[in-house]
Amino acid sequence: MKWTLNRQQLKTIAIVSMVIDHTAWGFVDFYSPLGQFLHVLGRFTIPIMCFFIAEGYRKTSNLKRYIYRMTSFAIIAGLPFYFFFHEEYGYRQNIIFDLLLGLLVLTTLESRLKKWQKALLVSLLFAISIAIGGWPVTPILFILSFYYGKTFRQKATWFIVTDIITVLTLMVGITLNGKYHFAPYDWVWWDKTYLLGFMLALFLLARYDGTKGKEYGGRYFFYLFYPCHFVVLTGIRLILNGQITVYGIYIGIHVAALALVMLFLLRTLVSRPSRGQGAVITMLLSAMIYVFGFLLEIISDTVPEYHMAVIVEYFGEMILMVGLSLFVKLLCHVYMPSFVYAFETVAGILVMYALITTEKNHFFYREISADNSGPVSILRLSYGPGFYLAISYIGMICMLAIIACIFLIRTGNKMDRKRGVYTICGMLLIWSPYFLKITGLTGGYEIPGVGISLAAIVFYLILVRYAFLDSVTLASENALDHGKEGIIVYTPDYRVEYFNKKMESIFGKIPNRIDVKNKVLLGDIVTGRIEHYKIKGRIYDFERQELRDKDVLQGYMLWVLDSTEHFETLEKMREIAIKDPLTKLYNRVFFQNLVEEQLEAGCRGAFCMFDMDNFKQVNDNYGHQAGDAVLNAFADLLKEYGEQKLIGCRIGGDEFAAFMPEEANKKQVGELLEHIMGQFQNKLSDLKLEGLCSISAGAVLCATKGQKEVQFKNLYSKADSILYEAKKAGKNCYVIHSF
Repeated sequence: MKWTLNRQQLKTIAIVSMVIDHTAWGFVDFYSPLGQFLHVLGRFTIPIMCFFIAEGYRKTSNLKRYIYRMTSFAIIAGLPFYFFFHEEYGYRQNIIFDLLLGLLVLTTLESRLKKWQKALLVSLLFAISIAIGGWPVTPILFILSFYYGKTFRQKATWFIVTDIITVLTLMVGITLNGKYHFAPYDWVWWDKTYLLGFMLALFLLARYDGTKGKEYGGRYFFYLFYPCHFVVLTGIRLILNGQITVYGIYIGIHVAALALVMLFLLRTLVSRPSRGQGAVITMLLSAMIYVFGFLLEIISDTVPEYHMAVIVEYFGEMILMVGLSLFVKLLCHVYMPSFVYAFETVAGILVMYALITTEKNHFFYREISADNSGPVSILRLSYGPGFYLAISYIGMICMLAIIACIFLIRTGNKMDRKRGVYTICGMLLIWSPYFLKITGLTGGYEIPGVGISLAAIVFYLILVRYAFLDSVTLASENALDHGKEGIIVYTPDYRVEYFNKKMESIFGKIPNRIDVKNKVLLGDIVTGRIEHYKIKGRIYDFERQELRDKDVLQGYMLWVLDSTEHFETLEKMREIAIKDPLTKLYNRVFFQNLVEEQLEAGCRGAFCMFDMDNFKQVNDNYGHQAGDAVLNAFADLLKEYGEQKLIGCRIGGDEFAAFMPEEANKKQVGELLEHIMGQFQNKLSDLKLEGLCSISAGAVLCATKGQKEVQFKNLYSKADSILYEAKKAGKNCYVIHSF
């Protein structure tokens, strides 16, 4: 089976290749065998990026936004790229800038500008690329190769030619530079042969299946990763060179954590007002106060300063407990009596009082001191009873919050379960640095900012991705979950994103992100092979709706509609239209259509007419209810044979007709008529009306060789006349003729 790669997988390969290449530039000798090997591995990135620029131009729904996004991130990546590569590249720009130029060239060529205008703009963009591009001209040519090539073979051919010409041009330029020294580079002639490694990416691109793949990190992950990895690599290089101290990193981590919490606080403040907003603001504000207090702690150098920093930290923690309770109350829809908040307020005041007065009564801390033996001053605390009481109180609140979230996970809908899981993860991450300190992995240092930062990211997912702050979204989800229709939302590659309770009650548990196309029954439904289906005694219709954002297909919403009553009503209406209301046999109009269909299909059996002898005596002597019972008894008798053998019809009154689809001779038809007459007397006996009436029948065989065209009206007329022959012959008998 041929293995394939989706867009997400190819981009991931590009990221790994890029990190390998840049790590080699920063820390490995270029001319060493290891350096050459790593740089060849790093050649996968640019072809993959260029390929998706061409694909992006072809598929984007908003070209202006695409160009704006590329421009923004080219600018954002400028400084990180410069700090890492300034010795190698000088004033030249990063690869996103090169890709932006390629996108602009493609946009110009595909525009409605005049030819001379296109030539002028393209020449200008090529000149900019040659002057300040990190990879002069080459990425532009790669993008054009991938866009204008009609087949992958043609794309690959143009790409290979471009790559080889680029390397040969550089080799000639390097050789001439060695003689005339027109550029400030001391390269050897084979210096750029590693660029032939670009062609290795073609083997991966040939496996591209055109699908998006499962996203991670959001739509801007790949754009943000580019400048961020330069920041990390530059930091590592500065550390190895002794230009950054552990103390500087320690402070930097917590400054970044403080900035991150402030960012999320701002994001919450400007969001749409909702019932969860106050709780989230309280939590983020308390986290910000806590991290600020810890920053004060790690930059302090006297005991009074340490004491003040700890007071700020605990003040933030006490507010956090109130915010956490309010948050969980709203998230889990649990009743929270007012005395809980009163208790938390009183407990917080007592903790703060014990902490403020601890230098006098030594109740919270027996002693506060500092250890200045290492590169970073570490606060040393001797704990008192107040500390353990405070920790027990904080632990109790957190444990109750976790229990509430577990209850939500067990009883809530799909979105509730996700929010509950993320909330538990967020709370555990807040306190995870303290568990790490106990293990000794942090070398005795406290790093609460790391836990706060990770928790902020997790709570961001709750707030934004799962719309905890958005009351409109919550109301919509609640309405969908309690609606009568089943709803399932899935991506263009048939991965499930959402389904409501009704859907779960119909089809059972549907795992998140499952490929629903391969699931039994659901696969046929989502692909349109089944339009309605009977499940658990109910009949469901299926309606698929495309979900588009500015003409870009985002996925599908499948509505599962309970149409049982609709189908039952249709069936009743159909029965009224085609059947006799008393006997439930076919009426004459529909019976005629059925017989004509049978005749057109080549069926040549027999057409029979029946009339009840002396039926008027039943009505006169026993009433019309008894007469109706006799008519129904005969109708039931005809139904017992089944439509494969006999199709029955009530012509009107006490007159009936039937058609035998199977070809039969006179003897076989006679035996059938005799059996019907005998069984009718048994039915009358059951009704205690035996002997009151009988059946006369006339039948016409329509299977004679060489016969004329057989039509219903001819059969009906012939059988009717034969029936009256039987009546004249003394009743309670039958007569059979050929057509």
